[in-house]
Amino acid sequence: MAHTRKNERRLLTGDEMEFVEKARHPVLGALSDDDLHHLVGYLSDRRARALTIANNQRRALRGKGGRGEVTFEKADSGNRQKAAVLTDALTRARREASRRATEVARDELMANAQRALELKRDSKRAKRPANLPRPNQGMRAKARTRVDPIGSVGEAGRVTKFVAVAQAKKDSRG
Repeated sequence: MAHTRKNERRLLTGDEMEFVEKARHPVLGALSDDDLHHLVGYLSDRRARALTIANNQRRALRGKGGRGEVTFEKADSGNRQKAAVLTDALTRARREASRRATEVARDELMANAQRALELKRDSKRAKRPANLPRPNQGMRAKARTRVDPIGSVGEAGRVTKFVAVAQAKKDSRG
């Protein structure tokens, strides 16, 4: 349920009211990340304190407070309401922090996608051969350096012919 500002001023101290005001837009959007982190921490601490006081007062009303004859009025003097106001402010601040984190993650994802697309495009571009000497007018052809492995078609014929020539030489000696 929404809280009126008049009710908030009645429930909160001056410092708390200042921080609750910071937890409203447009001030919330203008805060730096460090200030927002500090705001969330402060509101969380103040809410925890208000809830602790309200729970202690409730225990004292039931006679379970370990302080002896401490009496409180029937209402918990607004500490539950104060905690509710601080919870609403804390929720707004946390949502803003979450929104900022999501925005940063989205930007990082887009940058990574752009980089991946650029790498993909680079891999498809034609690769230019190195600028090495090539046969050209005024130059002799380069000597063939590749040797066919044994068992290839050309190699098999060469070996067969070699064996045939050797056998013929042996037969002619006689």
